[in-house]
Amino acid sequence: MKITFVPLAESHFPLLLKWLETPHVKNWWDQDVTYTLDLVKEKFGKHIHGLALSKNSNHKTYAYIICANKEMIGYIQAYNAHDFAQENGLNLNAISGSVCGVDLFIGEQPFLHKGCGVRILNEFEEQILAPHFDWCLIDPAKDNLTAVKAFTKAGFKIFEQFQTESTAWMLKDLSSRNDPLPTIQKLIKERYVQAKAIFWAGSVSEGRGTSASDLDLIIVFEEVAHAYREAFIYDGWPIDAFIHDLNTLRYFFEESRTGNGISGLCHMILNGREVTNPSTFSKNIKILAQEVLNAGPAIWDQEQINKERFLITDVLDDIKYPTGRDEQIASAAWLLEALGQFYFRSQNKWCASGKSIIRYLKSDNPDLALEFMQAFQGLFQTSNSAALELLVKKILDPYGGLFWNGFRSDAPKESRINEAGILPKSIEALERSLLDSSVRQSTEQLNKLIADDFLEFGSSGKVYNKHDCIKPDEYPRKFVVSDFKIKELSKDVTLATYKTTEDGIASLRSSIWQRYGDEWKMIFHQGTKCKVQNGHEE
Repeated sequence: MKITFVPLAESHFPLLLKWLETPHVKNWWDQDVTYTLDLVKEKFGKHIHGLALSKNSNHKTYAYIICANKEMIGYIQAYNAHDFAQENGLNLNAISGSVCGVDLFIGEQPFLHKGCGVRILNEFEEQILAPHFDWCLIDPAKDNLTAVKAFTKAGFKIFEQFQTESTAWMLKDLSSRNDPLPTIQKLIKERYVQAKAIFWAGSVSEGRGTSASDLDLIIVFEEVAHAYREAFIYDGWPIDAFIHDLNTLRYFFEESRTGNGISGLCHMILNGREVTNPSTFSKNIKILAQEVLNAGPAIWDQEQINKERFLITDVLDDIKYPTGRDEQIASAAWLLEALGQFYFRSQNKWCASGKSIIRYLKSDNPDLALEFMQAFQGLFQTSNSAALELLVKKILDPYGGLFWNGFRSDAPKESRINEAGILPKSIEALERSLLDSSVRQSTEQLNKLIADDFLEFGSSGKVYNKHDCIKPDEYPRKFVVSDFKIKELSKDVTLATYKTTEDGIASLRSSIWQRYGDEWKMIFHQGTKCKVQNGHEE
């Protein structure tokens, strides 16, 4: 999703009026005002001007329409905070440097609770604010927990000196994003202090980063319960962290080698910057990654090559004879990755996926990479598939060329699961989703999973209903889950039991799920704390 900002114009006023009178906006923006088109023109018309936002501006508010992939979804405004400090009762002398204030709302419902607020703030800082200001100040209502969480994720921190009874003044240093290494070192001390080795990889580490780039980190501990990946905003930087120990690295190295043939994890370690002190432990990780890389991916046999030839031939026909332009573009997007992977895997070479494919091609065969780009650009720009067809034939010809007539692929005999086999996994997946922090912070998703007559018995003996339980968590929670058991009580009722550990506290949990038509919803839940011995679950 590409976020852009269009300066406010009078043509936007009808849309702005619709947003301002939408309940979810009205709750936090001019609650006591009933907007009309004339009032919108009066209040927002003065924000339309051609001057650039600047720390030297004089009592001006600069307004923009927020666009996601060119669709108008909300409103954001910025101003020199010093111009409005007196009327807000703020003494900005405590902040060294220029300060910009920001207000915003997302007007379109489908973009709520999707993490868009964080993306919008980060992009607005990069595109509009950072060249002119040192700090950004924002003032959500304290009881607007969704906004406070979003601003926290975007790197804002509570500025205690400015707090009032109803307002949470929050401040962000706009200059900190320009120097990623100190941010990583600070993050390690706060979040990964026990890690034995940390590698910083990706475009920013190589000096190729853009304003939207994140920091890719491989975090290796002595031992973890299981590998996982987590993404979050820290001091204004998007962090993409891959958490492992040596054994989980071995597993994913081998899975990549025998599966998709993508060497990304190995390259991240070997080409990344080691930001912890080099050690025997980190050296062994690099040796392992190099050994896997040298071994190469699993060789495609003739059956696999024929299957890929068939799939590529099939989609090429869809591109040459599409039912519509949209189908042609979608088919070509699929082919770009499939054809690139065929080129590498058919030669027993490591491959890439997504945005990295062209970079890998340029490194391996610059001339072919140029043909690749020109063929797909020609298709996307003009719908002419002639060059793309020639490219496909060139890559497939050494292995038998296009292949469709006569293709056959047999599924294993064991490729069948009856409902009795599906149901336990489905219920377990639903139960686990309710432990996921992104779901627990979304009222909309919780509402879908929990039945209207739901009851929960807390460990204190208190009884909770659905209304109590669909309130988003105030902060992300992490559960370690084990001992899952699913028992079918009747055709439409299922019992799930399992154990969770959170911050060293273990609980035995049980839930009852009931079928409503084609959907399953939780109707009962109970949790009981249990003992933990030697720092581990019993």
